[in-house]
Amino acid sequence: MLMPLLYLLIGLIGIGIIIFIHELGHFAAARLMKVDVEVLSFGFGPPLLSIHGRNTEYRISAVPFGGYCRMKGSLDLMKALRDDSRSMERTEDGSYFGTTPHARFIIYLAGPLMNFIVASLLLAISASIPVARLSDPAVVTPIADYPALFPEDIMQPGIEKGDHLISSDGRIFLDWQDAEDFIASRSGEEIPLVISRDGEMIESTLIPTWNGSSWVYGIANLQEPIIGRSLSDGFLPGDRVVEADGIPIEWTYDLYSLESASFELTIQRDCEILHRRIDDGILPFAWSSGTRMSRESGNSILYGLTRALEMSAAALKAIGAFITFHLDEALTVITGPVKAAESIGGITALAFSESGRSGLRTLLMLLAMVSLSISTGNMLPVPTFDGGQMLMTVVEMFKGRPLSPRSYVILQIIGMVLALVIMVMMYSLDIKAYFFS
Repeated sequence: MLMPLLYLLIGLIGIGIIIFIHELGHFAAARLMKVDVEVLSFGFGPPLLSIHGRNTEYRISAVPFGGYCRMKGSLDLMKALRDDSRSMERTEDGSYFGTTPHARFIIYLAGPLMNFIVASLLLAISASIPVARLSDPAVVTPIADYPALFPEDIMQPGIEKGDHLISSDGRIFLDWQDAEDFIASRSGEEIPLVISRDGEMIESTLIPTWNGSSWVYGIANLQEPIIGRSLSDGFLPGDRVVEADGIPIEWTYDLYSLESASFELTIQRDCEILHRRIDDGILPFAWSSGTRMSRESGNSILYGLTRALEMSAAALKAIGAFITFHLDEALTVITGPVKAAESIGGITALAFSESGRSGLRTLLMLLAMVSLSISTGNMLPVPTFDGGQMLMTVVEMFKGRPLSPRSYVILQIIGMVLALVIMVMMYSLDIKAYFFS
């Protein structure tokens, strides 16, 4: 029980920091717009540490999950409601209600924008951290050579089984994974290649084929049948499969192409030949692959911005599916707050157990996802959310006059009710995950 609680605590603190960064965005914009911030707090509840600045009290509060930014203006609102005023014409210096709609729009936009900027930076930093990646020689085959495994009728006449991809347009391929990324980046184009075939360098061209949904090139990576990890004492790392029921096995695809699920493997271990029986078609081992240290992208800043935009679009789509009750689609992305926090802590701890670099990179990516979720969620046009507040200022701009204090309060109450409904729906996902999964 202790480890899940520790993971939950780590995750909640991480989410709390991201929420506080959101509030820092509001704080910075308020100061820029000449609005006084009465309290900026990291956490909620009774203050543990308090420092009074010129116009702001800075707090560290007892519950260190999130935070808040309280702007000056509550007295103006209370006075206007008491006097049943149609507007708040007389406001204190530095009051939120004494600013223009444009200024209030910027203040509320700053929170989600800060989250987006921070997420982009976190993704850029994570992309610059080199981590170990799978690395296999760029040896390929036309998929037409294995019709039982690749039923698509795609021909690639410029490639033969066993060809080694060397380069394209001056880019030398580090391995199959590098070549695959390059080919994906040129999707739909004819790709010139330099390949090695039987010790000779040959120029060739990859021809794309449209399969009805995407462009494909009809080649696959060939992997030597050497065992890397094993769940059975009968197989050891470094063993090479040479035959199955007397059929020569040169590549792993040769083994997967066998029609029978039961067969006898002949393996070579150093200078020894051994025989092992497979009766259920399930191989109790994994094939060997190399690794290389690699960064996600050469241009980390551009990568971070691009990924942040992609992840924001995915989060927006998931939120849309959730609030329209398309739950099957939404639940592939959205989890409850408690489960999300526990997952962040657990995944981060697991990554750090592998290596410091892997752990740091994982943590940064997870915090970036949280930041983008908060950014996107707060843009919902619900009063009390930033998106709702921004919408109210836009209405004021078009009307040419501010909302009445009474209308403002009514909208805030409606927003609180809707926010409560959304919160209940989110926590219901936790109940489902912990008690009904």
